[in-house]
Formats: sequence, C-alpha cells, structure tokens
Amino acid sequence: MLLALAFLLGFGAQEPAGHQAALAAYKAHRFQEAVTRFTEALKTEPPGSPEYNESILLLGQSYYLDTQFKEAIPWLEKATAQKSSTPEAAYMLGNACIFTQQYDKSVNAFAQVFGVKPDSAAAHVVTARMMLHQDADGEAAKQAQRALELDPNIPEAHFLLGEVAILHAEIDDAISHLKKEIEINPSFAMAHYRLGDAYSRREMWDDAMAPLERSVWLNPNYSGPFILLGKGYLKRQELANAEGVLKHALKLDPQNLSAHYLLGQTYMQLGKTEEAKKEMARWRELKGPTP
Repeated sequence: MLLALAFLLGFGAQEPAGHQAALAAYKAHRFQEAVTRFTEALKTEPPGSPEYNESILLLGQSYYLDTQFKEAIPWLEKATAQKSSTPEAAYMLGNACIFTQQYDKSVNAFAQVFGVKPDSAAAHVVTARMMLHQDADGEAAKQAQRALELDPNIPEAHFLLGEVAILHAEIDDAISHLKKEIEINPSFAMAHYRLGDAYSRREMWDDAMAPLERSVWLNPNYSGPFILLGKGYLKRQELANAEGVLKHALKLDPQNLSAHYLLGQTYMQLGKTEEAKKEMARWRELKGPTP
C-alpha cells in the first residue's frame, strides 16, 4: 500500500534518461545540466542520427546560453556544418567568436546567417553591424573599412564608420563618412538622421535641420529625428514648429524622456504654463528618482 502511494505521488518515478533528459533540461533553461546531459547522450547516439544532430546543436547552444562561449564554438561549428543547420546556430556562433576575439570566424558565421559570400564586402558590413551591437566598435570599424576596400560603393559601410566616429566624439570624421554614405545611398533615412545628429553635437543647428528634415520625409515613423528637429526649432526660437514636431514625436514614442522635456521647455517659452507643468511632471515621472 505504501509503495503504491509513493508511486502515485511520484516518489518512485524515474527521471527520463539520455537525450530526453537533456532536452528537458534545455527546455527548462537549466543550461549547465543540459551541457552535462547532452555530453553524455552523444556518447551513445549514432553519428548522423536525428538525435545526434540535435544533441550537437543544443549542446553548443547550451554552452552559449550559459555564457561559456569558448566551449560553445566547436559544437556550434559542427551544428552549422549540417544541412539542417538553423540561422540561430550561426548567429550564436558569430557572437561567440566576437566575444572570444575570433573575428575571422565571426565573418564566416554572419555570412551564413545573412546568405552572403564569406569573402564579400556584404559579409564584412553585416559583421560590422553585429560587432556594434556587442560594443566591439573598434573591430566594427575595421570590418567596415575592409568592406570598402572590397567595394568602395557598398551601402552602409560609411554609415557604420560614421556611427563609430560619433561614439568616439570624432565629429568631423562622422560628418565626412555620413555625407559619403548619403552620396552612395541617398534614400537611407538613418544616414540623414545621424548626419543631423552629428551637426547637433557641435550646435551647428543651421546645418543640422536639412538632413533631419530629409530623414523624417524618408521615414515618418521614427521619433529620433523629430525630437532633434524639435530641439533645433527650440534653439532657433521657432516655437510653433518645435511644439508641432515634438507632439508628433510623442505620438510615435509616448515614453520618450527627451521629447517630454523639450516640449515642456517649449510650452514654458510659449507661455502655456499648465501644459508645461504637465509635460515636466510626466518627464519627472518617467525619469524616476535621482540616485
């Protein structure tokens, strides 16, 4: 009777073994356990079998998700060599190579993710973008430069160099690269926006306004250039224009701190005291307590 009750309560149930136990650990986000279990499962699974291939993939991903990037790389390389490879595995491989400073390997991985040739300018551009996402801006600049060596007219390489230059407060270089990007890719709204941004960092508002306007004409659904335009109009005391573009920015991005603050400042200068108080109260609410 006691044994039967224990079984019903689960005390006598045995944990699933092998591949299924490893898979259960992975799905439960117990990645260290998944590493151990997939490693054991691979010892008994026939090479080339569906279970074996899945174990290779998920072992690599378990290492990656457990931030063991060096250990993840050989398994992710095996996984991405399979015909059934997923873009996610190659994406993880590319990032793991960035984190471990194996930059040539990262180019090959991201080329696979985006379906371009590893030795192409496009491969270096997408790798540069991925490196910027991981704050490897110095290497991103090298990849963008390599892309331009292979193809001087490749879109977005100059843009990425402009982004890196802004990060390093090298504004003259940023302006130069962003202008070159616009020559190559004139309908690229972000290049116009970042050019206006670069000028604004020098308080060169007369130069900033035109590229910011072009940016919103090309992409009217992004709040960033509207906010900078509002700041520029405020600086130039064009208060009605500032009010209009900042209100539009908040329709696109209602939680934006800068837009609420700038609109509050605009209302103050317009003499709209109540509206100004509401905007500044909302700014303080979103900003939260000062540490």
